[in-house]
Amino acid sequence: MAGWSAMAGTNDFVVPGEEQARGLAEALSTHGFAYVTARPSPRGGWLVTVLDEGPYPVDTVGHRTIEAVARAAGAIAREHGGYANGGSRFDVSRLPGHRQAEAPVVRTNPGARPPIPTVVVVPPPPSAPLALTPDIAVEDVPIDLSGLDDVPWAELSHAHGSAEDIPGLLRELADPYGDWDEILDELFGDDLLHQGTCYSATAPALPYLSRLIRSGALPARQRFDLHAWLLIAAARWADGLIGGAEVALARGEPPRPASWTEAVYRAVDEELPALLAGWEVEVPAVRFVLAALAGLHPVHGRQVVGRITAMAEEFEGTRAGAYLRLAEALVQGRDEPAGKLAAAIVAWEEGLDSDWLDAPGVAVAVRAGQVLAEGTLRALSDVARGASSGEAERG
Repeated sequence: MAGWSAMAGTNDFVVPGEEQARGLAEALSTHGFAYVTARPSPRGGWLVTVLDEGPYPVDTVGHRTIEAVARAAGAIAREHGGYANGGSRFDVSRLPGHRQAEAPVVRTNPGARPPIPTVVVVPPPPSAPLALTPDIAVEDVPIDLSGLDDVPWAELSHAHGSAEDIPGLLRELADPYGDWDEILDELFGDDLLHQGTCYSATAPALPYLSRLIRSGALPARQRFDLHAWLLIAAARWADGLIGGAEVALARGEPPRPASWTEAVYRAVDEELPALLAGWEVEVPAVRFVLAALAGLHPVHGRQVVGRITAMAEEFEGTRAGAYLRLAEALVQGRDEPAGKLAAAIVAWEEGLDSDWLDAPGVAVAVRAGQVLAEGTLRALSDVARGASSGEAERG
């Protein structure tokens, strides 16, 4: 976006057929979009595209404003049995090419502009360092990976095919002084949770992360990284529900989670009580992730709700404190306050999608939990690694 003078964009919507496409194109043109096209989609149905000529400033206000305009267009699409299907953002200098797009259906409204909402950017609360100290005394003890070879890994799969390499990677993680970071990234970033996708081998691997954490053989920084991956895994269930909610609504179906995400969520749920039992001996950075996991698994989270409240009070007025208050509300089953807290966080946390809060057919607690999980992961940049990382751990 460097060098852009101002921003414009397109928004795509899919509807079942030509009749709905013509009706939606007319409605969007009447709404104020200067150029609307509709054509058959190669994936079925019809694709309706609006050209939002803007201009919008190339800053936070501009991005949030063009997205708010897109959400309003999405609401119109839902009235015509459609759903949002992506779009683009570009410099206004590229507008002439987009105006020349050919399609069976074209609606023009030269000089018009859709209603522009007033967007107020809320400054984020200050960050507060989440410490990885003081750590527990790490013991040089063997880690129990019994049963690892009883899992039929060769019959399971990950992002790159057969999961028969997973036992070896897990055993390498049991050595905290090897190429630990690279192995962990390969195991989850490349294989088991590649780009947020779950596979048949993802859930069976998660109990071994819990064993690694509880072994007493890993230093705080490594336990912290494992907890973060468990949070990523647990959040895939809600992510799939929310991401497919509009398509499900258009088809008259309830939202469904993505493949394997229910099994992954259950696997984390089964391990969480034992992990929460270690709250008192864990460092603040790990407790912060545990609080988020508790918010996603509120039945188990009740065992630490008082501790979450105390930590929220300690971090009151900070970025971490906002997420801890959201976790507290979810554990306590206070859905309405949780929804309001989530909306307040989306207003200041860069990169969180406000569409999550409007996902049709998805419970408030699930939507707020998505904000909690994704926002917590962003806030992990506030972790103060200091002397707890790198070679200092191994000294």
